[in-house]
Amino acid sequence: MSETEIARLRDEIADVDREIVGLVAKRLDLAAQVGLEKKRLGLPLRDERAEEQVHTRLSAEVAKRGISSSLGAGLARLLIEESVLRQAGVLPPVPINQRVLVVGGAGRIGQWLCRYFRSRGCDVVVNDIAGPLEGFAFEPDLQKGVQEADVIAVSVPMSVSAEVLRSIAIMKPKALVFDVCSLKAPVERELRAMSRSGLRIASVHPLFGPNLWPPSSGSITFSDCGNSKAVLEARELFRASGASFVDIALDHHDESMAFLLGLSQLCLLTFARCVAESPFDLAGLKSAGTTFSRLSIAAAGLLADPPTLLRDIQALNPHTPLIHRRIRETLDEWQSATASEGSDFLRLIDQMRTDFAGRVSR
Repeated sequence: MSETEIARLRDEIADVDREIVGLVAKRLDLAAQVGLEKKRLGLPLRDERAEEQVHTRLSAEVAKRGISSSLGAGLARLLIEESVLRQAGVLPPVPINQRVLVVGGAGRIGQWLCRYFRSRGCDVVVNDIAGPLEGFAFEPDLQKGVQEADVIAVSVPMSVSAEVLRSIAIMKPKALVFDVCSLKAPVERELRAMSRSGLRIASVHPLFGPNLWPPSSGSITFSDCGNSKAVLEARELFRASGASFVDIALDHHDESMAFLLGLSQLCLLTFARCVAESPFDLAGLKSAGTTFSRLSIAAAGLLADPPTLLRDIQALNPHTPLIHRRIRETLDEWQSATASEGSDFLRLIDQMRTDFAGRVSR
């Protein structure tokens, strides 16, 4: 083995080390959240049953991979002890005397909002036709919840968001109100009308799912519906998340999302559909192709999302036809370039490398 090869392998090892540390950090953050819940519920710091499950789980995993049992036991012990230390040092958030009503709090993003606001010391209340969310106060009467709230987060399916916002507007809330719709076309009229009527209304869009970690690696968009003060208030609510803030005009939001969400999801759905219709059993080959594996993982993650959400992102965005047209035009470009002697394909690749990097890199 050459020194060059040794150096390459060590670089790979360094990458793996960084991934390991990142996963440990995520695990400790989750452990800290468990610690907060224990303190809130008055539960003891140590849980022998949970610790035994960690030992059993890691023992089984190392056995499957041919790793020594002593390493598995040592790793379990270190993770448990560090988690206990992290939980012991966690301080419950200082109550800030702010009541947050999450309409649609039993949904995926709604649950994230509930956990986030409670972690900030807010008094969180859920209103959802699906019923209560375990561990949170529940208010089935929307009008009562609206009247008692300081902040109202609307996190319901896009297909009913306009109706819910209209219902809230009739109640004339004094609270700050914001939606978290992935698209704004279905609710833009209602948002602007609420602003014109004098309500404190803003539009928010977390550009990540509920399992993103750390939240600081994500972005949140804020759109002014006619009340700039409300936007500043909404931004302040999410400042502790560490996420990047992006201001985007309400009437330009969906055009951007057509590319950011619509295009990326449609490409993955097309990939998944083609693979599903393939005459080949590709399960045994996917690990042999890096690109295929990455796309498979991304497509599987997307297909785990609610089908109605995937459909709404395509169907409710007025700019989706533009994306369909661009995909067809681009496929024609690749077909033409592939049929040429080679120079057209190479030229297209070179041009795309430059243009693509300029669009997605900062």
